Amino acid sequence: MSNHLSPKKEAPLLSHSAAGQISQITALLGDSKMKMRLIHLGFHTKSVVELVLIRGRNLVVCVDGSRFAIDKNIARFIQVAPLS
Repeated sequence: MSNHLSPKKEAPLLSHSAAGQISQITALLGDSKMKMRLIHLGFHTKSVVELVLIRGRNLVVCVDGSRFAIDKNIARFIQVAPLS
């Protein structure tokens, strides 16, 4: 039985991406509360996300033209597929 809170081993997470990486969001992980939080921030499956900058525990990301900072703990719930 698979655990819906854990990503697939081959699927990278936004929290493990390098600065400058452009990816497509493949899944939002976590419980329904976490998924809704991510959706309200603008993260949606199939959206393109760029990891602009890493500053300590914070990541500056650009999602569909909106740029903002998120904590690495939040980014670990965003499964991505690198595009570049």
